[in-house]
Amino acid sequence: MNPNDVSQMPTDGKQPADSTPMPAERIQLPTGSFTLEELTLLFDNLPAEISFIDKDDTVRFFNTRPTAFFSRPKAALGRNMRVCHPKRLLPMIEQLLDDFKSGRQDKALFWRSNHNGSFISIAYYALRNEKGEYTGTLEVVQDISEIKQLEGDRNDLVYQ
Repeated sequence: MNPNDVSQMPTDGKQPADSTPMPAERIQLPTGSFTLEELTLLFDNLPAEISFIDKDDTVRFFNTRPTAFFSRPKAALGRNMRVCHPKRLLPMIEQLLDDFKSGRQDKALFWRSNHNGSFISIAYYALRNEKGEYTGTLEVVQDISEIKQLEGDRNDLVYQ
């Protein structure tokens, strides 16, 4: 089998039995693989800030962006997320996490104008495994100022 011929690839995302194993330096996911460098570049070039806390409320991951709205020091990794938020927000965050963990809710969306004129969206998503068990929370922060102003259609290639 030619590994570059996608017509011979299975559609279930698994490698065929006769294929060459993936090199160890690639991170294998159900629908593809990345090198660590590729995965880091992918996360750091998303048009959003993302953070992940696990089911025990421990900060496990965040991407880094030069234009981040919220500073996230690497020292936050491995710590309880409560020490990373202003105390005034903790009651709301506790309610959100309780609702996610209990299964009452799966998504929360907030938005606000920022001091620099940006309009930002802050979305929280409960992550669940195949059994429906809560495994953590994904936070996505994005400047939606330009998105808010879109009208009509654009089907032509336009570089920004």
